Amino acid sequence: MSAPQPHYAAPERRTPCRLLLLSFHFPPDPAVGALRWQKLATHLAELGCAVDVIALHPDELASQDRRQLEALPPGTRVFGVRRVRAIAERVEHALWQATRTLRRLAVRRPLRGGGGGDPSLDHSTAITNRSGDSRIPSAPPATPRVSSLSRAEARASRRDRRAAARALQAWVAFARDGAWARAAAALALRLVRSGARYDAIVTCGPPHMVHEGGRRVARRTGLPLVVDLRDPWSLVERLPEYLASPLCWSLAARHERRVFRAASLIVANTDAAAAALRERYPALAARVITITNGYDDDEPIPAARAERQFRLVYAGSIYIDRDPRLVFRALERVIRALSLTPPDIGFELVGNVDRYGGVPVQRIAEEEGIAPFVRTGAPRPRHEVMELMAGGTMLVSLKQDSVTAIPSKVFEYMRFPAWLLILAARGSATEMLLRGSDADVVDPDDVDAIASAIAHRVRQFRDGIRPEPIARDVRFSRRSQAERLWQAIRHYCGVTEAHSTTPDVPPRASAHATSR
Repeated sequence: MSAPQPHYAAPERRTPCRLLLLSFHFPPDPAVGALRWQKLATHLAELGCAVDVIALHPDELASQDRRQLEALPPGTRVFGVRRVRAIAERVEHALWQATRTLRRLAVRRPLRGGGGGDPSLDHSTAITNRSGDSRIPSAPPATPRVSSLSRAEARASRRDRRAAARALQAWVAFARDGAWARAAAALALRLVRSGARYDAIVTCGPPHMVHEGGRRVARRTGLPLVVDLRDPWSLVERLPEYLASPLCWSLAARHERRVFRAASLIVANTDAAAAALRERYPALAARVITITNGYDDDEPIPAARAERQFRLVYAGSIYIDRDPRLVFRALERVIRALSLTPPDIGFELVGNVDRYGGVPVQRIAEEEGIAPFVRTGAPRPRHEVMELMAGGTMLVSLKQDSVTAIPSKVFEYMRFPAWLLILAARGSATEMLLRGSDADVVDPDDVDAIASAIAHRVRQFRDGIRPEPIARDVRFSRRSQAERLWQAIRHYCGVTEAHSTTPDVPPRASAHATSR
């Protein structure tokens, strides 16, 4: 059997050990989910462990960051798997077509008595796509649709008019992600059968169905399985509204139980998430460890620029619970109290930040009275985002309702000479991480406290005081976390560093791997 060819191979390097990673996100994908294992692979290579990666095929990406791909360490190979259209997606499409047809008929043939069609076929029951936008053209709702639901809210809304649409979307999402995971698993098995030798299978999600793909490979090959959860799976506290059906949590719990039983090691990215997993799975508690994201001490950051303007910067996505409105409201109070103008202060948001809850972020800024002070920008390559953060005076982390998760940007922010405004509830994983640090950790619903923190830093800035980076504790560096992970893999998976597993592959191969 001919060996699958990677779409990218760093210069060859023989190492004592090699892992096979299945992760939907990986360079050249610029998504933040690609960063964790891009950096871990670099540090593991220093410890004598190379990584082969199976990820989404680069031809499927809306944008690519080739710089991150070319920064991978010697010995790394990246294979691509294309998206696979699941049967569930075809069913969904057929239902969408049928609904659209019925809607058109209802519009063309008004009900007797002058009605304008069946009121149940409005925007609230339209089948939605994965971004939550209606696929059936209709007038926008008078008020923005809620962007996310908690588990309790999803149960309480099981009888509302969108419940069926949410259940359908949850079913389709699992089927779609599962189809890609099976294709990734098939490619992994081809690699093993063609002679590639691995010491363990590692899966990283979300999307979490990749773990099911890893379970299949581990079962067929006998290799130990390491499950890495960047975010909680069945224990996720909120979901986007279009997915927030009890069915979604039920499917997650079923797949999670099966995967965890097969895993040699389960990795959470915060202590709070690890504690929740141990409580839910007491028989597996000994296999659960914490590996935080960490800051990257090996990557140079751009030099800070001397700026006259006090600049707040948010880099990331605005979705689910990351509502910018209260920060805007607090900023308006500061602007009014200190008589500030746009040359004095500004707030720049970059990434997937154009809308929140279906409402343009610029409109929210206008409603809060600070439109001239706010700028939004589309996602950028990582090096451009780093330059933006280097020019920030205050780096902002917006509210999130997940108390067990820490936004990865928090670790990145630590390295910059900037004040950190972190919106996190008392007792959350983020608040506990930063407790006692120089970061301004504020209750996300306390507008007065947010305004006070911003105003205090603006006054310091006016007095010539400049912030210092808070990344001083090496325990929170990604390098330190990679060392802990490698020790755990060796312990739980029985890796002995007894052989070299690097197959003969030409360096920087350009041929694309088979996608099925």
